[in-house]
Amino acid sequence: MRLHSNLPLHQRSVQRFVDQFNADERLWRSLAAERRLRRKGQPRLSAKQRRLLDLLEFAKSRPPQDCIGSA
Repeated sequence: MRLHSNLPLHQRSVQRFVDQFNADERLWRSLAAERRLRRKGQPRLSAKQRRLLDLLEFAKSRPPQDCIGSA
Protein backbone atom coordinates (compact mmCIF):
# COMPACT_ATOMS: atom_id res chain seq x y z
CA MET A 1 0.00 0.00 0.00
CA ARG A 2 1.28 3.43 -0.85
CA LEU A 3 1.65 6.05 1.80
CA HIS A 4 0.43 9.46 0.76
CA SER A 5 2.14 11.52 3.41
CA ASN A 6 2.67 14.38 0.97
CA LEU A 7 -1.10 14.91 0.59
CA PRO A 8 -3.39 16.84 2.92
CA LEU A 9 -5.48 14.66 5.24
CA HIS A 10 -8.75 15.16 3.37
CA GLN A 11 -7.17 13.97 0.09
CA ARG A 12 -5.52 10.79 1.39
CA SER A 13 -8.68 8.70 1.51
CA VAL A 14 -9.66 9.84 -1.97
CA GLN A 15 -6.22 8.92 -3.28
CA ARG A 16 -6.50 5.44 -1.69
CA PHE A 17 -9.85 5.00 -3.44
CA VAL A 18 -8.34 6.08 -6.77
CA ASP A 19 -5.39 3.69 -6.31
CA GLN A 20 -7.79 0.81 -5.66
CA PHE A 21 -9.81 1.70 -8.76
CA ASN A 22 -6.66 1.80 -10.90
CA ALA A 23 -5.52 -1.58 -9.54
CA ASP A 24 -8.95 -3.07 -10.34
CA GLU A 25 -8.80 -1.61 -13.84
CA ARG A 26 -5.36 -3.15 -14.45
CA LEU A 27 -6.64 -6.52 -13.22
CA TRP A 28 -9.72 -6.34 -15.46
CA ARG A 29 -7.57 -5.60 -18.50
CA SER A 30 -5.16 -8.42 -17.64
CA LEU A 31 -8.09 -10.88 -17.69
CA ALA A 32 -9.18 -9.81 -21.20
CA ALA A 33 -7.34 -12.66 -22.94
CA GLU A 34 -9.10 -15.25 -20.78
CA ARG A 35 -12.47 -13.65 -21.55
CA ARG A 36 -11.76 -13.86 -25.29
CA LEU A 37 -10.78 -17.53 -25.00
CA ARG A 38 -13.94 -18.34 -23.06
CA ARG A 39 -16.10 -16.61 -25.67
CA LYS A 40 -14.41 -18.61 -28.44
CA GLY A 41 -14.71 -21.88 -26.53
CA GLN A 42 -18.31 -21.37 -25.44
CA PRO A 43 -20.04 -19.34 -28.18
CA ARG A 44 -23.57 -20.37 -27.18
CA LEU A 45 -23.55 -18.60 -23.83
CA SER A 46 -25.90 -15.67 -23.53
CA ALA A 47 -24.56 -12.19 -22.88
CA LYS A 48 -25.93 -12.32 -19.35
CA GLN A 49 -24.12 -15.60 -18.62
CA ARG A 50 -20.87 -14.29 -20.12
CA ARG A 51 -21.05 -11.17 -18.01
CA LEU A 52 -21.71 -13.20 -14.87
CA LEU A 53 -18.72 -15.45 -15.61
CA ASP A 54 -16.53 -12.40 -16.25
CA LEU A 55 -17.52 -10.83 -12.95
CA LEU A 56 -17.03 -14.08 -11.03
CA GLU A 57 -13.57 -14.52 -12.53
CA PHE A 58 -12.71 -10.92 -11.62
CA ALA A 59 -13.94 -11.35 -8.04
CA LYS A 60 -12.00 -14.59 -7.66
CA SER A 61 -8.71 -13.08 -8.86
CA ARG A 62 -9.10 -9.88 -6.85
CA PRO A 63 -7.42 -9.79 -3.44
CA PRO A 64 -9.79 -9.83 -0.47
CA GLN A 65 -10.80 -6.48 1.00
CA ASP A 66 -9.16 -5.70 4.32
CA CYS A 67 -11.83 -4.09 6.46
CA ILE A 68 -9.74 -4.19 9.64
CA GLY A 69 -6.88 -1.99 8.47
CA SER A 70 -8.95 0.55 6.57
CA ALA A 71 -9.84 3.73 8.35
